[in-house]
Amino acid sequence: MYHYNLNLFGKELRRIRKQFKLTLRDVSELSGVNCDTLGRIESGKVIPKYETLEFLSPIYKQDINTLFLKYRINNYSIFYDIQAKLEAKIDRDEFNTLDIEVKALEKLPKFIIGRFYKNYIEQMILLAKAIILYKNKHENDDALNKLTEAMKLTNPSFILDDYNSFIYSPMEIRILMNMALVLNRLDNSEKHLEIMEFCIDTIKPKNEIYPKICHNLSSAYMKNKNYKKTLELSLDGIKACQRYRNYYRLSLLYYDKGIAEYELNKNEYIQSLKTSLTLCDAFGQAELKNTIIKKCKNILE
Repeated sequence: MYHYNLNLFGKELRRIRKQFKLTLRDVSELSGVNCDTLGRIESGKVIPKYETLEFLSPIYKQDINTLFLKYRINNYSIFYDIQAKLEAKIDRDEFNTLDIEVKALEKLPKFIIGRFYKNYIEQMILLAKAIILYKNKHENDDALNKLTEAMKLTNPSFILDDYNSFIYSPMEIRILMNMALVLNRLDNSEKHLEIMEFCIDTIKPKNEIYPKICHNLSSAYMKNKNYKKTLELSLDGIKACQRYRNYYRLSLLYYDKGIAEYELNKNEYIQSLKTSLTLCDAFGQAELKNTIIKKCKNILE
């Protein structure tokens, strides 16, 4: 038997309804679901029927049955815990032990009913395996194959040469961004920059991946000595991190900012680089801190 956190699900449903500025009566009239039933669902007093959530989905402009699965206590809470550990390692550039989280994720799909989360977990597994391949083993072609396999789970007709013909979810944008990073390692810097620009134009600043794209794209411009664009993107990323409380990329973004300011003869560069190192300490990014110190040795002396 499955158990759900009905209280949290009800609060989320209420938040979505208010976001669309709808009353319970409005939703009842639009969906045909009894007003009292809607109220009981939002209060966490009843397990909603599949059909009821199907009626609500077009009104709230998302798959509410899929949303409901997120609030299933067992397995889903395990998934989010594993995902959090994996994300923290990626943010700290700790790729050597990612296989631990990969193995843990591989045990989950057979216990999960929802197709959305099955695909999401499979994509997360393939993404992590690709990162291990190109970050640790320098096996770029194999990494690109893994990322293509991940993309085709939800976009079966995907072709990298025709990437801009598709509409992407945030996860798919993340996969595409990593494809761009692999292409850069394969000396296709022009395609790398083109795809990264497509990614940042596609994703919204409030998405957690936005600061990562800002950093990767600012690094690409830095490599091309376009320091004005590097500064612009690093500032965009910092602003997004601060506004949406997504802090882990701040250390890298302040590093990008500092280097751009140094090359543009702006005095603020010293403070930016010091802020970057302070943030590395705050987030436990010891390896990243050492890398930044080595790269900035002549600048900071």
